[in-house]
This record gives sequence, C-alpha cells and structure tokens, in this order.
Amino acid sequence: MAQPSDPTQQLSNRGSTSVNAPQSPHPRAKISRALAETAPPADLPSFALVPGNPQSPEWHLPPSVAGASTPWLCWSGSLAPHPFTPDPRNWMRAGQEAFHRWADARAAEHAARNAGNDPSAVRCAVLPHHTQLLSDLSGQMRLWHQYGANGIGSVLHPAALIAPSMLRDLEDHLLRAFTMLGPRCILCILQDIDLLQHDDGGTEVRLLPWGSGRMPHAQVERLLNEHVPPHIPVCIPEDPLPA
Repeated sequence: MAQPSDPTQQLSNRGSTSVNAPQSPHPRAKISRALAETAPPADLPSFALVPGNPQSPEWHLPPSVAGASTPWLCWSGSLAPHPFTPDPRNWMRAGQEAFHRWADARAAEHAARNAGNDPSAVRCAVLPHHTQLLSDLSGQMRLWHQYGANGIGSVLHPAALIAPSMLRDLEDHLLRAFTMLGPRCILCILQDIDLLQHDDGGTEVRLLPWGSGRMPHAQVERLLNEHVPPHIPVCIPEDPLPA
C-alpha cells in the first residue's frame, strides 16, 4: 500500500485576500511556523504552529513560543514516527492514553505558569486530523470537556477530520462539526478537500486551497455564520501548515 503523503503540503492560498474567502464578520487569523529565534507575528489574531510529532521524544516547544502570551498550536501527533502516518494504535487504548498523558503535562505546565491568574485562559490548542490521535469529533469534545478549563483549546478544522469513507455523508459530518465545535473553538481553519486514488487501489483525502475542492462551500459558509461566534478568528492559510 502506498504511504500517504503529507496533507499539509497540498495547501496553497492567498489567505484573507482570496476571492474564495467567505463573507463573514469573523476576524481573519494567521498561522506561522514557530521557530526558536522567531516570535509570532505581532498583528493579532496570530497563532504559532509548533511542527513535528508531539508524541516523539524529540518534540519540544521553542523558547519563543514557551514564553509567548498568545496561544500556540500543534498537531495531536501519531504513535508512528511521522505525524501523518496512520497507525492503528492511534485509535486504540495505547494511543488515547498517550494523548492524555501529553495533555495532562500541558495542563500542568499551564497551571504552573498561570499561578494566581485565570486558569481557563487558553495556552495552546490542538489541531485534529483523521489519521492522528485526535481524529474525530468525539475526541475533540472530550478534549474540550476535560481540558478546556485547563488552558487547552479546540480548533474547528473540518477538512482535516474527513476520511475517504466520510465523503458520501460529507454534509452531515460538516453539520455535526460546526454544531458541536463552532461555539467551543478558539480558531476555525477553512481548507478544501479532494480524493486521491493510488495505483494500488487505496485512497486518501488531500487538503486543497479553500474553494477549489469538494467541500459544499455554501453550506460551510452558512454553518460558519450560524454556529461560530463572530469574535472567533478564521484562518484561510496562505502557505502549507508546518508538518
């Protein structure tokens, strides 16, 4: 079976200036790669994405992000070496226990950093992906219930949740995603999708620029304005999200 490609490398957009950008009252957000020597951009809302696999021993927070006042983002990761390589353990007990150990550690760091301050202030947020530890809406809702008051936020990233088997019920999945996470997220990311067929018969969902794929765009724009509070920023990435 062919190895899945990195879906983040399929993104290319002109951000909030795109002709495909939805009309909404939501502020536009930026996502930048977090580097040790570079602080996140000053023009807010802005989020620094820490790349890599958070389940790897080599993964760490750059100093500029660890000391920043704005929330940072990361992927939930995989028990496989690469964050976007599917591993059956990701959806089993071993994967869920690994993710909760990671989240517990981030919550403890947040509590130590914010001693005497608001403990519910968001410190970091986790990006979902259907191949990773945080792979579905149920997991995102558990994250919100268990860690939302401990500095870990949820991201509404509908395209990243869609696996090939979900395309036939795409509109229903989008409705659930916006209804459940829209009022609870700290950031909404809009990307498009298409289905890639491999020579061996396997398929994978690829992320594309918003407005250029299979997403029911009118429905997404309606759900965005109906279920996501207007102060929640929306990101339409200009460049590939760091892997």
